[in-house]
Amino acid sequence: METFKKQSIYHIIGGIAFLFLPLILSPRPPEEIGPFFSRPTLRDLIAHGLMLLFFYYNYYVLIQRLYFRKKYLNYTLIIILGFVLIIVLPSVLTGYNMLDTKEFPQMTPKNIHSGHFMPPKPSGSPFLQEIRHHIYLFAVVILFSILLQVNNRLLRIDKERIAAELAHLKAQIHPHFLFNTLNSIYALTIRKDDKAPDSIVKLSEFMRYLLKDANESEVALEKEIDYITNYIDLQVSRLRDSVRLNYQLEGKPKGKKIAPLLLFSFIENAFKHGVNPDENSEIKISIHIDGDLVQLSVRNKTVKMRGRESSTNIGLANTKERLQLYYPNRHTLDIERTPDYFNVQLSIQLT
Repeated sequence: METFKKQSIYHIIGGIAFLFLPLILSPRPPEEIGPFFSRPTLRDLIAHGLMLLFFYYNYYVLIQRLYFRKKYLNYTLIIILGFVLIIVLPSVLTGYNMLDTKEFPQMTPKNIHSGHFMPPKPSGSPFLQEIRHHIYLFAVVILFSILLQVNNRLLRIDKERIAAELAHLKAQIHPHFLFNTLNSIYALTIRKDDKAPDSIVKLSEFMRYLLKDANESEVALEKEIDYITNYIDLQVSRLRDSVRLNYQLEGKPKGKKIAPLLLFSFIENAFKHGVNPDENSEIKISIHIDGDLVQLSVRNKTVKMRGRESSTNIGLANTKERLQLYYPNRHTLDIERTPDYFNVQLSIQLT
């Protein structure tokens, strides 16, 4: 909404400035007194008004319905028709004879002292010489409207790609985690363990965040941290003694925002690819918040898992691309693979 208001203000200011250009720049013949009574000025005012209307017609209608749909012939014909209309109609409305070959008078000392600023008339058709700036302006109007729409379209494509990547990322979260967690909670209820109600609440909050909050372009860093903490607690409850976990959180996340599921991606990857019931598994997670700087460190022991290497690479490539889209030149990511450990060091400057 704020962006829309700013764009509206820019459009209004730009439109008014464009309309008033003829009052400043239009030539005035010596025999015509006052800018509002000058036929060239009135003609330019009408031409600028028509160009402004055609700019928005081209911006909102023609480019969308013809140019982007590759109907170039129809688009070109309408542009030519608009060009002819903008060139001819202002002269007709102001009573100017386009076929008149009479030159305007040259600048003389008398004209200069009388306050008129009519430059010497160059050779050639008087009509073409007078409306040549309309031709340049019309070309600028068309090119500028196309560039604006192309830029807006690229921005929309980026946003849609980010949304698609986020949906893909959420789909990548291991579905067995949900079923295994429910089985763990079921086992807790059978034993009448006091942890069962708390696990149900954590799972509920986990799913609510994943299905609702994570659809936003940015979320409160506090929510992201709570989501990660719930996920880790559920994993510990499910895996019990099969993994040694060290989780540390330092700093205050309150009042800050971050793109959803970026930090979580590396943590979820550690549990997905760093835990094997048949081996000694080890995961170390550290989140440090210092002002607007967020640092994540994830280290998990390398375990033997079949068919997981390709999915790991896909998930990491997805997260790298999202980091680049959200935080270009404001993040560093170091990933180190060794025969024994998988290490991730991520720093994000939020603002």
